[in-house]
Parts: sequence; C-alpha cells; structure tokens
Amino acid sequence: MSATVPLDHLPIRITTLYYKEADRSYYFSPHSHRVHQWYVCLHGGMTVTLDGQQRFDLNPEQSLLVPPGTMREPKCHRKAPGYLVAMFECIALDVAPILSRTLDLPHDLREDLLALVEELRAPKGAESSYLTGALLTRLLIGHKRAVLAGTQQLSGLNARGHQEVVGQAEIFMQRNLFRPLARSEIAAAVNLSEPHLARLFKALRGRTILQRLTEMRIDQAKTLLRDSNLSVTQVSGEVGISSFSHFAKVFRKAVGAAPSDYRRTGGRIYG
Repeated sequence: MSATVPLDHLPIRITTLYYKEADRSYYFSPHSHRVHQWYVCLHGGMTVTLDGQQRFDLNPEQSLLVPPGTMREPKCHRKAPGYLVAMFECIALDVAPILSRTLDLPHDLREDLLALVEELRAPKGAESSYLTGALLTRLLIGHKRAVLAGTQQLSGLNARGHQEVVGQAEIFMQRNLFRPLARSEIAAAVNLSEPHLARLFKALRGRTILQRLTEMRIDQAKTLLRDSNLSVTQVSGEVGISSFSHFAKVFRKAVGAAPSDYRRTGGRIYG
C-alpha cells in the first residue's frame, strides 16, 4: 500500500511511500531517482550497493538514505526482507547528516516506525495520508537528531580534529593492511582510547572500526586482483587475511563475486 501526502507544511514532499514483504528473489538492477530514497529494513535483511562501490548490509531496524542521482542496487541479504521505502524531496529539511550511512533506529522511534508500517498496511480513513506523512517526517528528524547528538557527545576535539584523527587512523590501517590489526592497536596509534575512536568512526564514517578496516582490505584486494600477478591466495595474505576460505567469504559478501571471478572479468562487472 502506498500513500501520497499533499501537506504543504511538511518539510518534505513525499512522492512514494510503501511497505512490502519481499521474498528471497528480491532484487532491483542499478537505477537512480531524482529524489531522496529511504530504505528501512523491518525484518530479514537487505543489501544496497551505491554507485557500484559502497555496499550497505541492512539488518532489522537499520536504514539507508540514498541521495538523489545516486545509483542504487537493492537486493535480499540472507533472509527475505520486510522493508519500507520512502521517496521524497526536501523542502525545509537538511538531511545531509544522515545521507549514505547505515542508520540504527533510535529506541524512542520504534513505536513510530511500527505505527507507520501499520498505517501503510491498513489505512484508516481519509486522514491516513496526513498521519503517514507526519510519522515519516518525525522518523527522519529523529534519526538526524540522534546522529547529531552522537557527534556532539564526542569530547576533547573540535570537528576538524575529529576528521584528522580518523584520517590518521585510516592511514595507519592502510599501511598495515598486510597483517592482523586489533582495534586497541589502531586506537593506540592515534593516542585515543578504543571506545573514543569507535565513537568517532561511527559518527564520521557510519561504520565501526573493523567494518572500515574490512572495507579497506577488500578495496586493496580488488586493486591487487586487477593489477598484479599475485595468486588469489597471495592476495589474501597481502591484505592481512591468512585464511583463504575466510578471505573468499568476506570478498564475496562485499563484492558479490568470488575473487577468481572478479579477476577473470577485470572487475568490470562487479565494480
């Protein structure tokens, strides 16, 4: 069931809003829209790849807001998803802080999300579109406030300092991709506690430290598979993953193909 909201006073103009129960064949080929698109996973799992490069795995009560013009490729991930999709134009709402990052549902918004899904599945009267529009707006603003609050809670450094520290940590990670790295070692390299650095990564990168490290390992592996003569097993070792079976599993999850298939196509199919 979808709804179009004609309310001029909302800070967004909704063009599409629906909830759907999909099966394991759920997949849309790469496409883009001229408006923002918000994917919210209620149960099961889904993966959304942006511009053929950034992959976001959404678990229950996680979401992803895709900017206008960005290519997106959504599909089922492990279990058939139940998901909400909202497409809208921003009139008076700045959503930049929540774009292109995995968003966790704030606890105090859970009832609003469930109420929105219930109303979409079984609209109750002519005022239904007003209610769904108001609930969607509250959810977007609530997610934005949660992200900004998390950023503001990071103490001891200014905004520029935050970016510099995360950048320094990423440089350290890049230089040491050839070996195992613990979060505590990465934090020590930039003179921060592990919890503090973890909060910085979550706030500024939308990922945990280990998620970002894995992303960097896979990016390096893709480069080596395309541009070097190293065997696939050697590539695994070069990016710090000693177990080839684990490397193959992680690579397939991130890229959507086995390392050997990625090399065979020169990466042209898989990005």
